[in-house]
Amino acid sequence: MKFFATAAALASLVPGILSLTVNTPPGVTYCEPQLISWNGGTAPYYVTIIPGGQINAAPLKTFDTQNGNQLTWIVDIPAGTSITFSTKDSTGAQAYSDAVTIQAGAGTT
Repeated sequence: MKFFATAAALASLVPGILSLTVNTPPGVTYCEPQLISWNGGTAPYYVTIIPGGQINAAPLKTFDTQNGNQLTWIVDIPAGTSITFSTKDSTGAQAYSDAVTIQAGAGTT
């Protein structure tokens, strides 16, 4: 009987451990590399960039399917644009970063 109680307790923790979250970067600068990372969920992952805070908007950028939990993007969306990183996993779970505004960089892409 203890086995079943322990198994049930562990099963109740799994959704919290595997829940999908997207890390909000502290700053995003035009023409510079930006690490996008996420935790939890189940691969493969589908990563997009949408207008800041607009979860139903069409993507501004869509990346190739990812099997890991991070990718590096050379920022090619103009400075001043507010964006949100969106990640969806193979189970359909979806997570969003906070909105961030792209800062001006020294170069051009």
